[in-house]
Amino acid sequence: MADDGKLTSSDHAAILVAQLTAATIRKLGLGLGSNLPGRLARKVSPTVLSHLSSQTTRGVIAVTGTNGKSTTSGILSSILRTAGFTFAHNRQGANLVTGITASLIESSNWKTGIAADLCLFEIDEAALPVVAKEVKINSVVVTNLFRDQLDRFGELDTTAKLINSGININQSLAILNSDDPNVSQLAPDVEHLFFGLESVVQTASEIAADATKDISANMELSYCGKCGKEVSYTKVFYGQMGHWFCQGCDFKRPTPAIVARDVEVSATQSRFKLVIDGKVEECVLPLPGLFNVYNALAAAAAAHHLGASREAIRYGMKEYSTLFGRSERMTIEGKSVIVQLIKNPAGATQALASCVKDSKAKVLIAINDNLADGRDISWLWDADFEQLASLDNATMIVSGQRAEDMAVRLKYAGISSEQISTVPKLSQALRQGIDSLKEGETLWLMPTYTNLLDLQKILKTMGYAMNCT
Repeated sequence: MADDGKLTSSDHAAILVAQLTAATIRKLGLGLGSNLPGRLARKVSPTVLSHLSSQTTRGVIAVTGTNGKSTTSGILSSILRTAGFTFAHNRQGANLVTGITASLIESSNWKTGIAADLCLFEIDEAALPVVAKEVKINSVVVTNLFRDQLDRFGELDTTAKLINSGININQSLAILNSDDPNVSQLAPDVEHLFFGLESVVQTASEIAADATKDISANMELSYCGKCGKEVSYTKVFYGQMGHWFCQGCDFKRPTPAIVARDVEVSATQSRFKLVIDGKVEECVLPLPGLFNVYNALAAAAAAHHLGASREAIRYGMKEYSTLFGRSERMTIEGKSVIVQLIKNPAGATQALASCVKDSKAKVLIAINDNLADGRDISWLWDADFEQLASLDNATMIVSGQRAEDMAVRLKYAGISSEQISTVPKLSQALRQGIDSLKEGETLWLMPTYTNLLDLQKILKTMGYAMNCT
């Protein structure tokens, strides 16, 4: 657990070793130096993370959950900069304890340590209790809970127990998504701050399409924490997100303090009314999709708790610059490309929902099954790839180690064989995708995690840098 933050001689040595290691890695072009420096630092001084984090004046805020950790923490960092805060942030997304240590050391002076208002850490769900044993985490933002990498986490209740443990270790303030019953019932014995959606504006065609959908397709089973019965809904936004209640008792969705209403999403941005303390801010977020509106709400709730003004929250959202592979817009050889990481059914379904709003979208999906992606790719059958059938006659390129599996999935989604181009090698698939673009068209590139890392390297050889790399 954290103490008074005074650095020991071992801490000073650990910081120096880590900073020299990171500089060497980057100079030699061997990577970003986002993990190894932290691993070495912890060997030199096991207390370095605890002591450095204790030097901040406003403490530590953590962002966790299945989807949206990087985007939520990125939007929050934009708001905090606007509001004048200084902070350390693992913005490269290395969210295990070694990566968090490395990022904190990067913001430090080897002699004096860190001079910042707070630490903003994106933390992997399983790593949260590990970090919480070393760091006093003042507040924890939880975005959502969906099935993800079942070969690593096991069932959803295992993930919930890990997050519960991480919150309870320091009795942290829990900033929770009220619309996700698997999140809003977490850590009942600590103080809470809730955020949620009130209403979404839809076109007539969207309403008609929703009427034919099985809303339970991407919905995680959720049960009442009081009586154990499965919850019901008066309104569903996506997955299990919505206005939920228990038919067996009086338990229901907590009333959120931070609310988005009249949400409108397009292929490139989202607009909504943000309500805080009864006051309304008209917000524009340069990201598509309801999932990103939830991410923005989570960031707004955390920023409000930290004392940021409503104006700073609105402006910080508007000026947000996308992170590595998270709805990242690029111009490659004068052509438009959007890169959106996909890794589980709920996230992929929402990414696809944004893609099909673009009538001139071209699609490249790259699927790997390395350890970092999750070995089990059965999730492809739970994601709503059927949405792509609305892109009439569009060629869809599939790539990666499991390109053939993705091609089969698209065939079952109603995409004709003539529309599917199977190109396992990502560099060749990218070349084909870019060359095929006509004026006004955009390549929507949806890779799994290790494909995203490969894409970053490929683009670097072409003279392009992705964000935060």
